[in-house]
Amino acid sequence: MSKYTIPLSKTISWDASAHGNALITGARGSGKTFFCFALMIGLATLPNNSSNLIGSGTLPTQFFIIDLKNADMGRLQHVLPKGRVATTKKAAVEVIDRFVDIMKKRADSIKNNAPFGSTARSLGMPMYYLIIDEFSATSAVFNETITKDDKSMKYRWFSALRQLSLEGRQQGTFMIIASQQASVTNSGLPSDIHEQFGLIAHLGPANKESYRLTFGNEIKIPREHIDVGEGLMWLEGQTDRGFLLPFCTPKFNPKTLQERVWLALDNQLDGRYLTMTTGNGD
Repeated sequence: MSKYTIPLSKTISWDASAHGNALITGARGSGKTFFCFALMIGLATLPNNSSNLIGSGTLPTQFFIIDLKNADMGRLQHVLPKGRVATTKKAAVEVIDRFVDIMKKRADSIKNNAPFGSTARSLGMPMYYLIIDEFSATSAVFNETITKDDKSMKYRWFSALRQLSLEGRQQGTFMIIASQQASVTNSGLPSDIHEQFGLIAHLGPANKESYRLTFGNEIKIPREHIDVGEGLMWLEGQTDRGFLLPFCTPKFNPKTLQERVWLALDNQLDGRYLTMTTGNGD
């Protein structure tokens, strides 16, 4: 098991550095945000020890957040370093541009200071994650192009998304996208970006059409009763034969969730982890 592996349920684990980009879908109230927080807790406290959600924290994933609805994810602006959380269109462009810049700086650092063929994983470098909450609503905001500035921001937004999805793996820079809709038509999620997800999860009950919009037409949907906080998952390397995995998200007491997230994000520091190495990540 690599240093970058976190448990998703009692029986399913995710090697984030190998299959880093994640798509979380489901109707409103299905548990998407809680699942994103569970992923954050696990990633921020890597490496994981045994089956606990919270690990040792010596390889802390660094987070950047875009939440144009300024909901639960937006509240992380009180915890994360300044400039890492965006709740407006202009700030979202600034955050994603900064994230791309981090990816490029890390690529230069690896190229100039590490042996040929090195990656962030092989060097044991902490990962960086950009979380975009309610992507379909965010995409709609950027597709409203009235002024010249609107068109410029739209171009910068989608250009940065493509760069991150296609080039981020070697640098350990990834995205988690949460959205009620996952199809290209309904969510505004470009198909070339959709193809780069190593983890796709659909939370809550849904009909077959909704599942196929999320996972594709070739997927085999098991006959399972799905409730809030439960879902179906496609995980690269584990579900390549077409069968989805039923799973249940970690259970949290809503009254203590904020405290657990705040505690997990204790090691969010600008600059320190960009070039830090801890040895082999496997």
